[in-house]
Amino acid sequence: MRSLGFRQRAHNRYWWHRLAMTDYVPMLYEFLDEDEWSLLEQWFDDTERQYPCTGEAGIPALSMLLGLISGNGLSRVVQLGHYVGYSTLMLGFMARHMRRRRMLFSVDIDPAVSAYTRSWVERAGLDEHVHLEVGDSAAPGRPEQAAEVLGGAPQLIFIDSSHQYAHTLRELDLWYPALVPGGLLLMHDSSDFARRFDRAGGQGVKQALEEWIAANRVTSLNLNGFVGGGRPGDFPYLDGCGLTIIQKSGG
Repeated sequence: MRSLGFRQRAHNRYWWHRLAMTDYVPMLYEFLDEDEWSLLEQWFDDTERQYPCTGEAGIPALSMLLGLISGNGLSRVVQLGHYVGYSTLMLGFMARHMRRRRMLFSVDIDPAVSAYTRSWVERAGLDEHVHLEVGDSAAPGRPEQAAEVLGGAPQLIFIDSSHQYAHTLRELDLWYPALVPGGLLLMHDSSDFARRFDRAGGQGVKQALEEWIAANRVTSLNLNGFVGGGRPGDFPYLDGCGLTIIQKSGG
């Protein structure tokens, strides 16, 4: 029954499905129609063969993200870092169910994985819902480009890109002002554990967030920010990589 078979798979990407308390199909897979689920299952099989590390945000983060979008009727979403396309496909499926054209603007710096993601977006028939760009997510002018594609300023921005300290600071400086008043910024991999994802040798997303939040005096909630290991299941929010939520002031 849908994702229940993932409990038998050994790859680390299926960690959520192997937990004792998750012997069910999560809601983010239940809303998919049969064709969408079939395609996503094929995507899982293909990426597992081709990529040693697929790097997707897991079910806890995506459940939060899709719930915020669908529960609030959002129509202008930006994604920084799509890699091989898991969250892009899920957001595209949600956009189609919500009947939102050009709901998602997604940018990634890697041409090869972007071409791979584009092939699956096209295969899923999500072209009118998803716009993909290749390039630096912190490049000047990128928010204006997104606003033009989406038909207005972003209501929600999901950052899951380089995980590098300096680059994260540039993304926050660039994209936070681009949000509508009251808009939401979600940043994945913001825990102590996820500091190791900074390949440039810095302190990663968490350090950048802590400094930026203090300097800009914004309110934030860092789910599992204190977690130093990747073991799931120790806390109510299961993802040890953490997720930070920031709301832009309504003024």
